[in-house]
Amino acid sequence: MPENIPLSERPIEVAPSVQRFRRLVTGLDEYGRSTIVSDDECPHVQVIADTPTFAMTDFWRHEKVPVDNAGPADDGLGGPVSISPPAEGSVFRVVEFPPDSRWDNGGDVRARMFHSTASLDYAIVLRGSIWSVMDADEREMKAGDVLIQRGTNHFWSNRSNEPCLVAFVLIGGTAA
Repeated sequence: MPENIPLSERPIEVAPSVQRFRRLVTGLDEYGRSTIVSDDECPHVQVIADTPTFAMTDFWRHEKVPVDNAGPADDGLGGPVSISPPAEGSVFRVVEFPPDSRWDNGGDVRARMFHSTASLDYAIVLRGSIWSVMDADEREMKAGDVLIQRGTNHFWSNRSNEPCLVAFVLIGGTAA
């Protein structure tokens, strides 16, 4: 199944309640010493499913391994936003999932949000709880739980009354 999560194509403002993240990036100074080259709020925040409280923050993306760390820092996020990572690279992001009741308008959420990516994904729940829903199974995950998503069909369901934050590292690979 292709990626089909509906990233907003319209210019929709991210809700002020969505957590913003400070992003620090290292590099080398003019003397070849390690230093912090950037310390700012991460600017790469994207609304999902036309819902201002449903958003992802991409921190870094690279196209190929091994990564070239020479030269100026380039976060690789200047192009179009995609759920999947580059085929030979990775992406690091956090998604803030609002409660399903706050964005699901009664449509077929499974049909809209069920997807797979050609990647190996590490998902770490940072805050709240969320259900990882597969074709034949589902499990609730809470803060501190980790899921290794191996290119299989899935979607996420926040059945609580509070937002849930999940960190993801997606590494290019194949679908199951």
